[in-house]
Amino acid sequence: MKIHKQQFKASLWIGLLFSFFTIFGQEDEVTIGVQEVTVIKSYTPSLSEVYKIREQPLVIDSIGREKRKLNYSIFSIPVASTFIPSKGSAKVLQKKKSTPKYNATLSSGFGNFNNFILDHSAQINLDRRQQVSWLVHFNGLFKDLPEPILSTKQSAALFHLSYSKSTNSMTSLSQLSFRSHNQNFYGLNEPIEDEVILSNLNPKQRINYISIKSDWQWYSSILKEASITAHLTTDSFSTNELQLKLKSKFQISFGSIAINLDPSISYLNNKFASEYYSNETSSFASGISKINLFVSSGANRFKFKAGAAAVYGFGDDFNEKGLFLLPLLDLSYKPKKGNLTPFLKLSGDFNQNSFRSFSDENPFVAPAIILKNTEVPYAVELGTRTKLVSGWEFTMNAYYQKANNAPFFRSFGYDNSNEQFIAFRYGNSFEVIYGELEQFGFDTSVLAAFKNGGSLSLQAHWRDYSVEETEAWNMPELQFDFKANIKMFNKIFIQPNIMFIGARKNSYRERFLVQNPQDAPFMEADLPSFVNAEVKVTYQLTDRWELYVKGENIFNAPEFRWVNYQAYGARFLSGVRYNFDL
Repeated sequence: MKIHKQQFKASLWIGLLFSFFTIFGQEDEVTIGVQEVTVIKSYTPSLSEVYKIREQPLVIDSIGREKRKLNYSIFSIPVASTFIPSKGSAKVLQKKKSTPKYNATLSSGFGNFNNFILDHSAQINLDRRQQVSWLVHFNGLFKDLPEPILSTKQSAALFHLSYSKSTNSMTSLSQLSFRSHNQNFYGLNEPIEDEVILSNLNPKQRINYISIKSDWQWYSSILKEASITAHLTTDSFSTNELQLKLKSKFQISFGSIAINLDPSISYLNNKFASEYYSNETSSFASGISKINLFVSSGANRFKFKAGAAAVYGFGDDFNEKGLFLLPLLDLSYKPKKGNLTPFLKLSGDFNQNSFRSFSDENPFVAPAIILKNTEVPYAVELGTRTKLVSGWEFTMNAYYQKANNAPFFRSFGYDNSNEQFIAFRYGNSFEVIYGELEQFGFDTSVLAAFKNGGSLSLQAHWRDYSVEETEAWNMPELQFDFKANIKMFNKIFIQPNIMFIGARKNSYRERFLVQNPQDAPFMEADLPSFVNAEVKVTYQLTDRWELYVKGENIFNAPEFRWVNYQAYGARFLSGVRYNFDL
């Protein structure tokens, strides 16, 4: 009952309140007047108003405050200053003087033993993509040594021409070279006293090398490289040798991994006028086809190359076996911290020996040798590379190799039946014999590049040889080569070159007047080590003119690199070089 009373009271108060508002709202009547309403259209910009200066709109707002003007004045207070300005003037930047670059050079020099040197080279840009260059070199010694009975004069000439072209997708390089080496077979094991022989004997040997080569490289195709090479070799004794080689490289990449296929084929055809012991014409024809298949990666710290090579030989020297499989492995790892980069190399090879390659190594090899191919089933290198400081690289590794039909040089015997006075049949030339060779040793090298453009190179090799049924004739156990290019005061250039050849052994046949040289017994001779040192000092007078002085065999070593062949003593030469534009 109480709840109903309370609800009644609340309803009564609400009703009275609404009645009050209704009476109060109708107490005064207000008439609504006429009002002006301004409608503002929204602004749409156009390109014609881009550069118009817009007015700042004036906003009437009771909340906004008027900006007050600030009035201020500046006055100074005397202060005791301790600042002392630096005496001197501002440094003015000076442009570094650039050295003019010339595209051609010509030099000539003269020295004792009637030594004459001539050099000329040039490089011309046909346009931005094509370039032609050539090189002409001549070096001759035209005075005989006093001791040898036969003439010791010698000279070498070279002419080289090349053409290169590059585009966004490929690069090509074509080369033509002619090289001629003139020498004499003056290294007699015993002197010739017969005046008839001396008056009819012409010891001169001239070997001519003609080479044609063309290399091609593509950037955006599966075929990456291709090359063709041809060598023609002739001499004064009617030797004729032709060597051809075709080589290519295919590559497919999958990220950082690449699959490589390198097929190649080479062919050799050689003909000598007479074999040494039989005096009959000898010929040799042989071909080698080879395919390298391997996977490689060089993008990460761990770099590798793993695969194998298949070699198929045809022609002479492949009667029993024609197919060979060779390993191919190259591993290296560069740690994130530290400079040591260990590496391991395991590889095999098949060398096509030729009269050209042998005469390059030993110019007194007889043009009547036996040719065989050399198989290297495997060669192992295990070592490390490190950068001692910036620009210096040091490499050291152990080395092991096994080779079948490895070549060795040995002196030919004296031919008593030489009625035609053939120059190399007086025990003064070398033959090539072959044997199974195992060698173990160590290699070390130091390479340096200086900031001023200089460089330094030191390479040393030590070998221990093991040969079945023979010796490693004329192969030194220790050998090193030092080369440097030192720049001083931006005007002086010093280029030393020191070569050391260690002790080695040679074999020759004794001479009997009524004995066939093929049946003569073998004898051994120990050859001492020697040092061949030369240095060249160049002084740059101007940008165009240079003076140089060169010393060869400065220690006056006898330099019997090849037994009985006495070398020229200390030789000194001075010359001038001129740089110019074509």
